Amino acid sequence: MRRDTEQCRIDAAVALRQPQRMRACFGLIVGLVLVVGGGCTRTFKGKVVQPNPLANPTETLRQSEKITIVTGDMELEAPAPPEATQRVAPVRNHHYPLYNQASFTIVSRDRLRFHVQVDHKWQEWADLRTWEVSLEDDSGRRWEPEAVEHATTKIMTTMWDREQRTAVRNRFGDIVSINDDGFKNRQTLGSLSVFRGKADFVFYQRDLFHANVRKLRLVVKRPGEVFEFTWNFADAVASQ
Repeated sequence: MRRDTEQCRIDAAVALRQPQRMRACFGLIVGLVLVVGGGCTRTFKGKVVQPNPLANPTETLRQSEKITIVTGDMELEAPAPPEATQRVAPVRNHHYPLYNQASFTIVSRDRLRFHVQVDHKWQEWADLRTWEVSLEDDSGRRWEPEAVEHATTKIMTTMWDREQRTAVRNRFGDIVSINDDGFKNRQTLGSLSVFRGKADFVFYQRDLFHANVRKLRLVVKRPGEVFEFTWNFADAVASQ
C-alpha cells in the first residue's frame, strides 16, 4: 500500500470516499471498508448465522462455522488460468486472493479456542503474534486471550509457465488462434509468494459461553488493518 498526503489506495472492490484528507480508498473484501481520520485504516468484516452450539448440544457440533474474508493487494497479481478447453490464453492478470479465516471450538462453557488464519505479502504481518485480539458478546462483555498457541507462519509460492507466442487475428482485430511458436523466445517462469499465518487464541472465564449467548465477535487488529469476525446465533441454517 502506498501513501502520500493526497492519496491512499487500497486494493479492493468496495469503496468509501472522504473528501479533502484522501481522494479515494478502495477495498476488496467480503464485508465493509472503513476509513478513519487522516490515516487509512481498513476494517474487513465477515459474519455467519448458525445455531448456538449449546442450545441443543446433542444436535449441534461444538465447532463453529468458519468465516472467510477474502482480501487483495495491488502489488499481488497473477494471470488467470486458461479455460478448460484451452491449452494457452493471452495474459489477463487478476488480484491474487488472500484468505483470512476464523472459527472456534467450544472446549467447555468456560473456555473457547479460536482458530485464526491471516494471509499477507509481509511475513511480519502474517505472524499472528503481532496482532491484537479481543472477543466480545452481545451483552457487551469483553475478553482478551489467555494464551496464543500453535502460532506458525509459512511461505506459499505459486508458479506459472509463460510463453511469448504470435497471435492470429481476423480483419476486425480479434484473436482467432495462437501459434505454437513459444520455443522461439523462451521466457522465465512467473512466480508469486505470500505468507500464511495461523494461531489459536484461547479465552477463559467462568461461564464465558452459554445457551443464551446471541452473538460473538472476534476482533483481530493492528495499526492500519482490522478484521472483525461475527457469529450470530439463531435457529437457522448457517449462512454467510
